[in-house]
Amino acid sequence: MSSDDRTSAPGEDQKIVTAEDLSEQEPQHPVIDLGAPSGEVVLPHWTAPATGQVPQVVLGADTNPTDAGAESRTDALRWRDEHDRSDDGNFMRDLAALDADEPVTERLGALDTSERTSDSDYLNFDDVELDPRRRGRSRARRSRSTRAAASAPTAAVAAEIGDATSDQATQVVASEPRPGGRNVPMAAAVGAIMAAVALGAFSLGPIGALLIAEIVIVAAGAEFLSALQRNGFRPVTLIGLAAIAMFPLATYWKGEAAFPLVLSLTLLVAIVWYLAGLGGKSRPVANLGVTLLSVLWIGMFGAFAALIVKVPVEGVSILLLAVVGTVGSDVGAFFIGRAAGRTPLSALSPNKTIEGLIGGMVGSIVAVFVVGVVLGVGPFSAGGALLLGFAIAVLAPIGDLAESLFKRDLGIKDMGTLLPQHGGVLDRFDGMLFVLPAAYYVARVCGFVS
Repeated sequence: MSSDDRTSAPGEDQKIVTAEDLSEQEPQHPVIDLGAPSGEVVLPHWTAPATGQVPQVVLGADTNPTDAGAESRTDALRWRDEHDRSDDGNFMRDLAALDADEPVTERLGALDTSERTSDSDYLNFDDVELDPRRRGRSRARRSRSTRAAASAPTAAVAAEIGDATSDQATQVVASEPRPGGRNVPMAAAVGAIMAAVALGAFSLGPIGALLIAEIVIVAAGAEFLSALQRNGFRPVTLIGLAAIAMFPLATYWKGEAAFPLVLSLTLLVAIVWYLAGLGGKSRPVANLGVTLLSVLWIGMFGAFAALIVKVPVEGVSILLLAVVGTVGSDVGAFFIGRAAGRTPLSALSPNKTIEGLIGGMVGSIVAVFVVGVVLGVGPFSAGGALLLGFAIAVLAPIGDLAESLFKRDLGIKDMGTLLPQHGGVLDRFDGMLFVLPAAYYVARVCGFVS
């Protein structure tokens, strides 16, 4: 056996370490430094300073705290530790402890009993009043009508809304007809006047048709540029309006060759405008963009009316068929959508429905076919009339939705107020701007344009 395997006898080579020896030794550092502790132990604690009352955890679960001198107050002591998650356990007791006579400055959520805007007001953009003064008057009228309906001494009304919640009552009020809806007889009268003026101008020949088209295009351009200005843009209004007015005249003079000429001159003059410092501090990129948008959308598309009236012999008749098809689309969409509309067409215009779209397409095709073939207005055969009616049926709703897109982006309901119950000129002729190019190219396909 080696010396390493031998054990020493008791008392041999052994030293007894005393407390004094331990106190004299330097503290030993750990071999591996693991850093600070990863967590902190939260000891049980009181949620409020002690008040001298005996806590319920000491008295026992079966003991009534009131008997032990504890008061049922919102600031009573509670025993909590790191496992307690009942932060809102006393919410109902705190709510019940509120003084009913204490004035409340603000009520939120279910406690808010004031009149609220219904979902239909948010979803139906066309019914939104943007003028705060008019909106205030509208709310006052709705409030008075609501109070009158609630105080009506009719047993049926009381039985119907007696069990309804406040949300259901709001939905009932929102579903009632609005007093400020569209006046259909007034709208029809204004439409009849516009039709009479247009027929009178068309009866004068190409010059009369060009004159009425020029007036409509300039008025629509002025409305759009004004709407841009009201909503933060700074378009080059003078140059834009001059280009819009020049487009139909130059097109009637030089035909399609006038398109690049007018657009190039508009861009050049607008850039010089900003280089000369006449644009102020407005941003040239964005404002040049909206200026050219107005010239392209209203000026160039509207200039196709001048190309149509230049068609030999039948130019005015072709323009009249384009107008008739667009009116048929609007009328068919309005009445069919109002009678049977159920499926929304687009979020851009919640009042439009797929049923109304189908009714408008049928209305445009039938109107063009009846006027162009049955009544013999224009040079189109049955096939040509159906082709023109179908083109109008597709493009008129796109033109309408295009204007709705721009109005939604600008946050406005109508472009103008010139036409009672119709809005502005652009609101009435938005679909026509897309129909005019289609009518011209259909005439070219049918061989009426050389």
